[in-house]
Amino acid sequence: MTADGYNYLPLSHNERGSNSTRWRSKDFWQRVAIAALVVSNAALIYFQYIASRRTHLTPLDDYQILKDHLSLAKPSDFPTNVSTRAVVSTLYNDLYTTPVATLGYSLAATGVSARRILMYIPGRLSTRSLCIVEAAGWELHPVSLIPPPHDGHDIVPRFSDQYTKLNLWKLDSIGVERVVYLDGDTLVRGTFDELFEMPWAFGAVPDVYDNSGFKLAFNAGVLTLRTSTPEFERMTARLDEARYAPQQAEQAFLNVYYAADAVRLPHVYNGNLVIKERSPELWRALKRDMKIVHYTSPTPFLKVGTTLLEGKRLQRMVAKAKSVDGGLYEEEIGWWEDAYEGMRTDNEQALEKCDGIQGIRRH
Repeated sequence: MTADGYNYLPLSHNERGSNSTRWRSKDFWQRVAIAALVVSNAALIYFQYIASRRTHLTPLDDYQILKDHLSLAKPSDFPTNVSTRAVVSTLYNDLYTTPVATLGYSLAATGVSARRILMYIPGRLSTRSLCIVEAAGWELHPVSLIPPPHDGHDIVPRFSDQYTKLNLWKLDSIGVERVVYLDGDTLVRGTFDELFEMPWAFGAVPDVYDNSGFKLAFNAGVLTLRTSTPEFERMTARLDEARYAPQQAEQAFLNVYYAADAVRLPHVYNGNLVIKERSPELWRALKRDMKIVHYTSPTPFLKVGTTLLEGKRLQRMVAKAKSVDGGLYEEEIGWWEDAYEGMRTDNEQALEKCDGIQGIRRH
């Protein structure tokens, strides 16, 4: 009996041992559970890291043998005859008529020494649009539509015609040996004749977009290339088997096709407007020697649609672009506006003939 009057039966040695063992056993399994949790979390983090790396691979990380050999060339292989050079752009519907005409004017104003060829798909453009771009100095060259592979699965609708750009490599059929390709939303600020003498088969500028930083992958808005119909045939034969994100269409394909032998050009040859927000210091440095400006965002014209943009609608787009981010891009939008006004003034008589023309040219 204890001092407080209660009787307690002493536990036997075995009973005490059994209870102690149970506690030790519980503690052991708790430790096991914690250890397992730590290991599983570590494994999860590791596999997430590996998955993240796999989903952010560059074309060189996931290199695909899509070419028979790397396209290395000697300087002596390149033409010096101006007639074998061409600056080329594309126009797939009426929407970009005004930007393409303005681009043509900027080429003439800066004195680029080359033919100015505009590829288009017959039946897609109004006669008025074709009249306008011819008045701005473009040599019209009809080409066949190249549809996206896999029936266009997952492609962004406004990029569905972009594989037609691959017809660039077939321009050797009209005597062009060296091409500088420019998207319709670019503007030429300085001559770039040196690109025609570049001793490589293909070159482009590293991409920068959506303020997400500079990339190894290149932007297909400005390209320099050597034409070759056999290369075109090899290229298009690989469209269905190449691995790339289809959302970016021909740009993504060209990045895997030329992954190992694409020469990365300086940003002065593709001054993406996004750079000004991403790296203001770089933009200030580029401005002095800028050759080509790329109006990716903001643009003084529409990106989606099919109708010709001009008059008051165009004026509203220009004003809107100038006001973006408190007027951050007002100067650069002003460059395009000045070129547009110059195009209208210098080609006034030729453009007057285009007024009132409608319909579709089919040839």
